[in-house]
Amino acid sequence: MKSIQTILLAVAALLVSGCMSVRLYDGPKRDPDEVARITGDPVVTAGSPVTVVLRQVDGRDIGLTQTSVEVLEGTHNLLVDCRIAETKAVSRHALEVEVSGGRHYRLRAQTGPALRECTGVTLESQD
Repeated sequence: MKSIQTILLAVAALLVSGCMSVRLYDGPKRDPDEVARITGDPVVTAGSPVTVVLRQVDGRDIGLTQTSVEVLEGTHNLLVDCRIAETKAVSRHALEVEVSGGRHYRLRAQTGPALRECTGVTLESQD
């Protein structure tokens, strides 16, 4: 019984930590109007047919439990994995994106017919 509780606590800790954003700029914390937030999907999903996971930003690895990063406004290079649940296919995509301070962005998969393949990934503004 105790081991099940320990496992559940560990899973809960991973899920909570995945909701936090990683700051990927030097210096003190900036005002929200000065940074852009880029968000992908969690590595562990509850049956989602397509998952887009952020792996790197500007050559810096992103932890498996992190789903979101804060960057300064400007051009950034992203490395993203797109997973299709049904086929278990994983494709890797490199994106060069331009982001603005004070904006939130979300990674979105472009898929082929019947969600059988990931043909690309885009970054969409949420604001």
